[in-house]
Amino acid sequence: MSHPVSPAASSAVAFRRTSTWISVLFLMVVVCWLDSTAVATRFAYGQWAANALMVAYFVFMYRAAPQRLRALMKYGVFIAAAGEALFSLAFGMYEYRLANVPLYVPPGHSILYGAVYYFVREPFVLRHRRPLMAAMMLVSVGYAAYWLVAHDDLYGAVCTALFALLIVRDAESRLFFVAMFLFVGFLEQVGTRFECWYWFKIAFDKFDFMPSGNPPSGISVFYFAFDVLCLRAYLRRRKDVKARYVRIKEQREGRDAASGELAAAQ
Repeated sequence: MSHPVSPAASSAVAFRRTSTWISVLFLMVVVCWLDSTAVATRFAYGQWAANALMVAYFVFMYRAAPQRLRALMKYGVFIAAAGEALFSLAFGMYEYRLANVPLYVPPGHSILYGAVYYFVREPFVLRHRRPLMAAMMLVSVGYAAYWLVAHDDLYGAVCTALFALLIVRDAESRLFFVAMFLFVGFLEQVGTRFECWYWFKIAFDKFDFMPSGNPPSGISVFYFAFDVLCLRAYLRRRKDVKARYVRIKEQREGRDAASGELAAAQ
């Protein structure tokens, strides 16, 4: 039997949701500033301060998060750590200021994921889902087009085109991924402006035919893999949720097929 939620509890949830995604944007600026070259010339332990702040915020956010987001954040740290080791250290797709992977980065991925998780559940976002999604997509494409012209960012443009193709195919998660594109774009601009990390002038510092901006505009396409792996890890442990997810997906596909048959008959 479900119990009604009190107005006070509802207000607390709404405040936590809004304050979290907004505070995460400020957090990313502060963390990147602490790890910046400007701070490093005056204070030798800026990256350690950034690590401590990010870990502390992760613990705070994790403890306040709903059960599902807790699991996704936990899996995200390990997936992000493996991804950073692969793409930065092994493949050399980008490089951090000290040629390492800062400790703040893996939990930072999960925190950013959580910020988008809360943002797309905002009532004003859900009420204006379609026009807001269209506007965010327009901003995303405009950003990629400007970065291509101004910074010869062919790599970012290709990533953006792939991103657009993927969200056309995945209508169910479209709002989440369009929001993720912009959140990641914001973080990448902050991190590269503070010189916390650097993207090479050509893709992977190997492919001369693929010039890249610093950062590439559409690099958030790689978050598709991050998000999918987090979700699969969660569903692997929660068989009941996986069964419900599959059932809802099958019902939606059945409705879409019936609508298509009806339209064809008309």
